[in-house]
Amino acid sequence: MSVRHFILVTATVLAAAGCSGDEAQPSHGPSPVSEGGRVDVGGYELAWRCVGDGTPTVVLDAGLDTAGSTEWSELLPQLASLHTRVCTYDRAGTGTSDPRPAGEAPTAASQASELRELLEGAHIAPPYVLVPHSYAGLVARVYADRYPDDVAGFVFEDVSTAWEIDLWRRWDDSPWIDGGQRTDIQETERQVLRAAPLGARPTVVVSQDTYSEEGIPGWAGPIFARQQARLASLGKDVVHVRAEGSGHWIHRDRPDVMVSAIRVVVEAVRAGTALPGCADAFARASAAT
Repeated sequence: MSVRHFILVTATVLAAAGCSGDEAQPSHGPSPVSEGGRVDVGGYELAWRCVGDGTPTVVLDAGLDTAGSTEWSELLPQLASLHTRVCTYDRAGTGTSDPRPAGEAPTAASQASELRELLEGAHIAPPYVLVPHSYAGLVARVYADRYPDDVAGFVFEDVSTAWEIDLWRRWDDSPWIDGGQRTDIQETERQVLRAAPLGARPTVVVSQDTYSEEGIPGWAGPIFARQQARLASLGKDVVHVRAEGSGHWIHRDRPDVMVSAIRVVVEAVRAGTALPGCADAFARASAAT
């Protein structure tokens, strides 16, 4: 089995590991370097923001129809103790980014291309640790497939998977709208299904445990849980974490879990080593905050 570790992140486990939410606080040292701007990605501009300095660069990508610049604003200060560069951006049509011109519907591949143009145009150099939430997981999978040398690791936050796209239509056949524009979700599904596995990159899959969002029927929760485990099985160096007490927005409900997950992947990439055992990984991450 390729998933090396699984841990149920309960309050009890976190306390035993020295990894409670109270310990994941913003750094009280000097304010980290902050910068931002806009990049033309083909006749329209995307807004970006980075804080901190160091490598690898952590790239936070928000969920469907959500601006990264606002969605990650509360988590960014808590990542200062990583002593690395952390960046986010607004996909086309979200936040302060320009809308995408009318025409061909966006897909994960076209959005991955936009992200790469943004990173290159803003001189945000790889290697990257991609941290996608929800829909952005589809973009991250295709980005790593198209630009494998750029991506050193992943932290997947309760991401959408290609396997769930058809499942959604069983109770909600509304279109997937991002930045005010209907995505070609069927072509996106095909792109992600063709994407390469995660490989040996250090990867943490962080899943919710409630599956209680309004509109999701009870029978779907166990299916989504199995799909998160299936995603984890695509890598050779994976820790799968279930954040107890958290819904879909884990960075809001359990930011301590997200900070710890990002930290262990950054440290593994820097050291060129595999991830440690799950309990040890979260204990070490907490002790470093």
